[in-house]
Amino acid sequence: MKFTLNKVFFLFLAGFSMTVSVCSAQSDSIPRKDPQPKDEKRFVDRLFWGGNIGAWIGNPTFADLSPLVGYRVNDRFSVGIGAIYNYYSYTYNNYKYSTSFYGGRLLARYFILKNIFLQAGYDRINRDNPYAYKPNSRIWIDNILVGGGLRYPISDNISCMATGLWNLNDTPLSPYPNPIIQIGFVGGF
Repeated sequence: MKFTLNKVFFLFLAGFSMTVSVCSAQSDSIPRKDPQPKDEKRFVDRLFWGGNIGAWIGNPTFADLSPLVGYRVNDRFSVGIGAIYNYYSYTYNNYKYSTSFYGGRLLARYFILKNIFLQAGYDRINRDNPYAYKPNSRIWIDNILVGGGLRYPISDNISCMATGLWNLNDTPLSPYPNPIIQIGFVGGF
């Protein structure tokens, strides 16, 4: 009886392995829909935040708050949109001047190497117009900024960005003197 049980067990094992082999061969020949590639990220995983926060106190006094949100199109190219707010004041011979600049920003950034990038941007800023005849009048200034910079990773999701830019539309009313040096942070959501 033992001999018969061994034969049955052997035949069962041989039949099972042949069934698995046949099923495996058939499943390889059936076209199937491939799952989404592993390197594809969801929309929210491609979003990033960042911007600039800065200030100096004294004469003159300056404060900058410029948040930014962006989208990584791929590993090398990203685009972003942001808000700009700057406060500026100084005192000269008992005359105190202060103003606020505000507006929006669009930017495109392309990494030519892992941590070195080129950047182009467009800033539209509303500021006071010192040349106007009407007091307290304001004017919109368009700034086209080009340059590049360095990314210094702090963690997997946060980096420090140092950017040098040149304003191609530099005018006496432009709030940005050339060259423009910005240091800020970006991070993933």
